[in-house]
Amino acid sequence: MLNELILPLVLMAISGAIALVLTPMVRKWMTALGAVDQPDARRVNRVPIPRGGGLAVIAAFVITLGVAYFGFYDALTQTRFFSILPWFLGASLVLGVAGFIDDLRGIPALLKLAAQLLAAGILCYGGARLMLPSAWGAWTTSPWIYVPLTLAWYVGIVNAFNLIDGLDGLSSGLAIIATVGLVGVTMVVDASVMPLLAFIFIGAVIGFLRYNYHPATIFLGDTGSLFIGLFLATAALVTHREDAFMLTMGLSVLCIGMPLIDTSLAILRRTLRYVLRRVEGDETQGGIMVADRSHIHHRLLSWAKGNQRLAVWGLYAMAIALVGVGFLSTCFRLSQVTVFLIGFIAFATVIIRAMSDVELWDTGRLFTRPGARNGSRRLTVPAYVLADVVVMIALFALLRWVTLSDLANLTTQEWLQLLVWYAVPVILGLVLVKAYTRIWGRSTRKDSFLLIAAVGLGSLVSHLLVAYALPGLAPQMMLFHMAWALLLPLPLLFVRLIKTAFLQWLVAAENHRLAKRSLTDASIARVLFYGAGMNLRAYITLCEVNVTRNNEALLGILDDNLGLRGRIYRDLPILGPLEVLEDEACFASLRPTKMVVTTPTICDQRLEEIRTFCRQHNMTLTRCVLTENEIAL
Repeated sequence: MLNELILPLVLMAISGAIALVLTPMVRKWMTALGAVDQPDARRVNRVPIPRGGGLAVIAAFVITLGVAYFGFYDALTQTRFFSILPWFLGASLVLGVAGFIDDLRGIPALLKLAAQLLAAGILCYGGARLMLPSAWGAWTTSPWIYVPLTLAWYVGIVNAFNLIDGLDGLSSGLAIIATVGLVGVTMVVDASVMPLLAFIFIGAVIGFLRYNYHPATIFLGDTGSLFIGLFLATAALVTHREDAFMLTMGLSVLCIGMPLIDTSLAILRRTLRYVLRRVEGDETQGGIMVADRSHIHHRLLSWAKGNQRLAVWGLYAMAIALVGVGFLSTCFRLSQVTVFLIGFIAFATVIIRAMSDVELWDTGRLFTRPGARNGSRRLTVPAYVLADVVVMIALFALLRWVTLSDLANLTTQEWLQLLVWYAVPVILGLVLVKAYTRIWGRSTRKDSFLLIAAVGLGSLVSHLLVAYALPGLAPQMMLFHMAWALLLPLPLLFVRLIKTAFLQWLVAAENHRLAKRSLTDASIARVLFYGAGMNLRAYITLCEVNVTRNNEALLGILDDNLGLRGRIYRDLPILGPLEVLEDEACFASLRPTKMVVTTPTICDQRLEEIRTFCRQHNMTLTRCVLTENEIAL
């Protein structure tokens, strides 16, 4: 193994040395041509820095490739990349020219997209295709399937590295991490094949990174970021194998995970903002192609208080962790990728939860705009039914996989028959308790109880059907049936309550924002409530309805019931009686400017004490009550 590594490492060193020599020359040339990034509100550089450094990366890669071709031809022919090498060079020429022109003068986004599609088409024609396993069916070999998949793959990866190239050394470092991961994927697929071109590519990027790391003296520009994305997208397709499709493609996706996550969030964010602008009648800010400062690296830079190195190394660590999750999964169960999928979903959830406040906020603005919640019954009912069917199929498939060892003798047709027997009674039970016509955004405990009861009743009927139709199978199905009855209510409730839970989370997030802003903005009231009862619930419900249009920060609740102290009501802490505010430290930490009395029953003496306290601390005092007044006819 060590002897096999010598040649790749030598070629990597040659490529790195060439990049080290060429990058200063390219920097001087691009400066003379005027291809310089000037500081502005969106860019992070504070001094003019030339772009187009990707020319040095491409040149170092091509020159070293020539050395390998004429000096080590036999070793080069053994690499999986060799068969499509001419097509890759042609596609690189197309993107290199487009990127260079963009770095010099700028080109329209649609023209750049056309160049990407042309480069992807060249490679697809040459054999670098995203082919699904033929075991899935003959349809997978149709050009109508693999051509769109391949084009989408290339455009997605190329733009991912183009969009994330926003900090010194970020795109270059992520490219190195991703390529090292792809080398590992190649070793998993076929340990006898050493990916020479990957080592050449790593050397070229490392040599360039010497000048691109903070404080950078040259940027990759579109010339470099497009080439990097093209190489990694091609390497992933060359690496994947049909007999291990999920494993090889899954690991490849993890290797390029950070740029893909950033691109996905950018597409969601820009689409949401475009829709919101259209809804609000604002046509001044362009379409979804407008750049912004909400990428992952911009947010991490803000968290790092402008420290680019800290932000970049944070993203490096996340990329390395994603690669590690993928390869760790192979240690547990190489033939199945269940562990990998669970790990990837968990890791992606953590990243998105930590970094997608902007996207979730814009989604909430879209959901809570006036009129957005007036859903039509003819749309919501079929949507609930469809969601329930999808949930049942997914749970049935999962339980089938878990209990397959006990029921392996059943045919696919018998499993489909069982699915019908289990799903139909549950759906009929849900219809019986009117689960499809209830307003789940205003649901109560009774609604949830009826849904659980419907699932239990339907599951009992389904098991009786199995016991009657297939008496010999019923004992074997007992574990399956119990798991089905116990687990099914959870996803069914999740489907119905997720929007309400999301909107309530949005209220808490907006309240947290307002609480921070109110410390410096006197126009935002800092509110304490007196009384944790029905009036308070009505007040907070009004805040939920107007979540993106509130101008009050809700701090907490005062209540004379000492047993409630330390509890939480609707995300607000119950502080205790009024006397807790006599503690100067407590009052200074809260800094309230308004008191709202929400308890319906309060004695005159206590109300006078509250009034006196508010006068002493210059606080506004109001009272919230639910009243019923007769309307004159």
